[in-house]
Amino acid sequence: MKILKDDREVAVKKLHEHNYNRVQQFRNEIEILTKLRHPNHVVLYGCTSRQSHELLLVYEYVPNGTVADHLHGEQANPNLLTWPTRMNIAIETTSALVYLHASEIIHRDVKTTNILLDHNFGVKVADFGLSRLITNNVAHLSTAPQGTPGYVDPQYHQRYQLTDKSDVYSFGVVLIELISSMVAVDWWLST
Repeated sequence: MKILKDDREVAVKKLHEHNYNRVQQFRNEIEILTKLRHPNHVVLYGCTSRQSHELLLVYEYVPNGTVADHLHGEQANPNLLTWPTRMNIAIETTSALVYLHASEIIHRDVKTTNILLDHNFGVKVADFGLSRLITNNVAHLSTAPQGTPGYVDPQYHQRYQLTDKSDVYSFGVVLIELISSMVAVDWWLST
């Protein structure tokens, strides 16, 4: 967390790897976030220019960590993440996804580590680097599957056809995590 001269608290994301894919994700995140105006999406305040040696994104600071932190991470505490709070997280995440899809944007990486929580456990969906814009009422976008194992829609993975239903599948996994407090993929069991 950093504090700007105007007293805004911000988070700064620095691009460490300057390979083609990472730079494309960086540019994509800027393009997507400049189109969004929804209370449940993280706000992008700015970024460095193309001529800068370091590529930085400056976001609003969301102080309460991620949903994953509170479900099964260091901040896990069932007394804080009550059932009404979990329900509100589900509702606000749904609202964020509905807005995205109405804006013809598919997130492609909906997961509990990309859902940030503010002081009041309000949702801020983040990490739009893998997001895709689908225009002109196209039924699907043919593209190689991207996302996190355990959250990726199996049909998208098999057919390479991205639709808004891919985000809906990922959100279903998030709902199961909200209910069970268990991780989507247990890496200890899968190795």
